[in-house]
Amino acid sequence: MPSLDAVADMPVPGWEEGCEQISQVLDRHRIALVGPRLLSQPALPHLKIDTNLGHGPHYSIFDVWFHWMD
Repeated sequence: MPSLDAVADMPVPGWEEGCEQISQVLDRHRIALVGPRLLSQPALPHLKIDTNLGHGPHYSIFDVWFHWMD
């Protein structure tokens, strides 16, 4: 399961060059990679998210974008 603390980490050794290339392509298209600071912000209070990761009834933006179900 993904974790908010590791969202900006490079978990697979040897992928640094490929990830840098992807980052450059995203930059050219004005797509930003967000980090834990933004993802930990609270989501809108009325949202209900079917997730095994969240700690409802208060969800984070991370829960909104990366909801997981069994």
